[in-house]
Amino acid sequence: MSELVKYQLETEVKLYVKNAEYAILNSKSPADVTEVLKGIHGFLSTPPLSSSTTKLDSDAHILSQNADAQAIFLKFHYARFGDFLLKRLSVDHLKEMSRDDVLLYIDGYFINGNATVAFQSLCQIVSDLGYGFNLNKCSSILEELLQRHRLYNIIVEECGLCLDPDVHHIDKTLGKHEQSAIWDELASKISSLPDVMVKKLKNQTSDIFIPKNYVSLVASDIYLALREARTCIQQSRDCSLEFLSRLFGKLCLSGYAAALWGHLARPLSEEVREDSAMSLVCETFIMGVSDRCIESVLTPLMTLLPWYGVVSHFLGDSVTKKQKVQYLLCTKLVFHRYYKDVLVLQNIIGYLGSSQIRQHLFIKLLYELVQVWGDKSSLRHMSREQHFYITQALIISIAFITEQQKEENRQELLHQLMQGVQSHIDSTDHKIRRLGMIVAENFTAHLDPDGPVLKFEYEKDEETALLEKLLKKPEDHGIEKLDSDLNILKLESEPLIKASGSEASGVQQGTSRVQPDLDLDSDDDLVPYDMSDDVKVTKVKQPKYIRDCMEGLIISDDPERVEVCLAVAETLIRSNPDGLQEISVEFTKILLHLSDSLSLPGFAAARLKAMVALCVLHPTQVADYLTNEFYDRNYNIRQRLDMLEVLASAAQELSQPVDPQKGSTDVAPKSKIQELKGHQDGSETWQQIVQKRIDSKTRRFAKGRTKPEPTPVPNRFAPVAGYFFYPLMKNFDRKENALDLLGEDVLLLGRLVYTLGMVMYAAINIPNVRHMGSALLEFIWVLRFHKDSGVRQALLFAVAMVFLAVPAHYLITDLQEEVGETKIWLEDIIDKDPNTHCKTSAMQSLVVLENSIKQELERGPEFT
Repeated sequence: MSELVKYQLETEVKLYVKNAEYAILNSKSPADVTEVLKGIHGFLSTPPLSSSTTKLDSDAHILSQNADAQAIFLKFHYARFGDFLLKRLSVDHLKEMSRDDVLLYIDGYFINGNATVAFQSLCQIVSDLGYGFNLNKCSSILEELLQRHRLYNIIVEECGLCLDPDVHHIDKTLGKHEQSAIWDELASKISSLPDVMVKKLKNQTSDIFIPKNYVSLVASDIYLALREARTCIQQSRDCSLEFLSRLFGKLCLSGYAAALWGHLARPLSEEVREDSAMSLVCETFIMGVSDRCIESVLTPLMTLLPWYGVVSHFLGDSVTKKQKVQYLLCTKLVFHRYYKDVLVLQNIIGYLGSSQIRQHLFIKLLYELVQVWGDKSSLRHMSREQHFYITQALIISIAFITEQQKEENRQELLHQLMQGVQSHIDSTDHKIRRLGMIVAENFTAHLDPDGPVLKFEYEKDEETALLEKLLKKPEDHGIEKLDSDLNILKLESEPLIKASGSEASGVQQGTSRVQPDLDLDSDDDLVPYDMSDDVKVTKVKQPKYIRDCMEGLIISDDPERVEVCLAVAETLIRSNPDGLQEISVEFTKILLHLSDSLSLPGFAAARLKAMVALCVLHPTQVADYLTNEFYDRNYNIRQRLDMLEVLASAAQELSQPVDPQKGSTDVAPKSKIQELKGHQDGSETWQQIVQKRIDSKTRRFAKGRTKPEPTPVPNRFAPVAGYFFYPLMKNFDRKENALDLLGEDVLLLGRLVYTLGMVMYAAINIPNVRHMGSALLEFIWVLRFHKDSGVRQALLFAVAMVFLAVPAHYLITDLQEEVGETKIWLEDIIDKDPNTHCKTSAMQSLVVLENSIKQELERGPEFT
């Protein structure tokens, strides 16, 4: 077609559209509007001429027979006329039109036309219109478009997946950047449509625009488009998935990633296992996602795919081709994130380690895991959850190391691993130490099976059981098999429950059958004899005097005598306090140096209770001895921990009030006898009858105390609190040959701070509590930036004890400066500390402080 003919045809189409718009605006009857719309409809289809066609209608028919005129209309006038149509039409124009005409000429204008242009036009009109009839009409047309899966047509057209070249309306004259801008705008409109409709229609929004329903519909159209792309590959036809990748990335970035993959992962997983063409389509589709959106696309996919082999089908070798994918899988999802579901790590590590092409990335990741896992600095500044996540990654990696990789990397890996194990053993957190033991055992066993065997003793729980399961490669159970197994479990659980119920009812009714194979001579139904009160028979006599007990603990090598003396030590101490003062320190020294060389049952508990009893009865002498000996060089860690345990337990017991009437037996039996005598005949005295009548006719506005006032008793801890508290803080920064609290002995330092906090809380009601609180806050301030998380947790515990023990009016007056600095420190911990337990403790301490100050300010006028 020459340029002149093309220009004349464009002019004719343009003139006709202008006349149609003018006719609609100036129409005097709805029938005229219908006739105009029939003419415009000719550009979308070629219906036969009716006998009653007007000149305008006939001209439209002649133009519509020309394919070039239809192309001109669709390219230059379709969107503008659709915009004019929806903005100018009103209820008056449509009320006289039949329903069929409305569906054919108005709704059909958008539904049967170019899907891409129609969708963009409708979205733009919805954004421009206010609430009213036209907006509702646009909403209904959009709903119809989505229900007819015209979104699938949009994807097919933009990706060039359609066989018919006339259906593909992409303007090939556009440049790459212009086409990219058009695709971005279209993808944004599709992903933001639910938000736009809810914003415009509010509670009148159709159910199809609810995100759950909308995502389900979009996912089905994307799935159909991916299958169409597979057909193109099988038929050796050219296609591009660039627009589909842009659209999917935009949808995932808008927050629909989990829902989209929830619909797509299962059907696509089944197809990529069986069809290499679909696997290639999925790899191309994911690789085409922009770097900005790739994280939101891949992260939920890793959490949903059931096996690392399926990940390989989805991603292929894209991790070696795209730098952003490599960073995401090899760094961010492993070191910067952590997930409770171990499937993410299994998918990533299995994907990297299961292919020769990707194994160099697996070895690189393994070295980084060992280095980060064992680094002392990262161990201090990493949350425990993140560290356990990295430990899981290390354990999973063991199963994917090949024999060749073991030979090439054994020495270097073992060298780095042993350094990391030492860092874990030195930690104050017993769970961190246990992780070091587990990794050391399993890594050395797999890397060097012929070498020395490492074996540790540690407590087993759910964490250890999980790590043991991760030593094996994940098995491919198959999606269909997994579904069938779940169905079988559901079906089998019901008859089992019914059977157990019927058996139970049969037993209750006495109709249970006797099994013929039952052994009648069995003793299983005999009731065991209660032997809980039996006393162990021993030839050793229990000591009746404290000095005999001390002698039995010092001299005797007879295990029975030592066991008997230790068992009665606490009872003798508490029942014979007279004359104990002179020997209390000596007895404490004997118990402190007593070792469990004979492995006696209950040794540690009996020894601790005896020392606590000595410290409670004679706190001045024993507490002074223990606090001074704590920093001496002739004790091991266990003995120092015992000293702190005794001081904390004794302080708590001394702070508890003792009932002065405890042990008195003069009043209670007498009152009981009187009670029995007064009620033995079941009759009431005349005084009781009169009193009841008076009480029933007397109106009282308030009653007195229903319980007697508590009898005040002296605080046993108040005179001796200083012996438990101040000496423990005087030499903490002194370094001795056997004690370095600011260096290696962080476990002991943490326990020391805990003990000071417990002593502080025990002093809650003594006059000197303000000075003790000030001293403890100063002590805490020196250690506030300690690198070990266990010590920081102990410091936060001690801070909370200060806020609980010191009266609030002292906190806001005498200790105002110290409390203000401590508050800033606590807020800094909440913002920056990597340990979640420290953050929680700091938050709790701030809550305690705010509640105390708030209560004090509320009752402030009482003190004015």
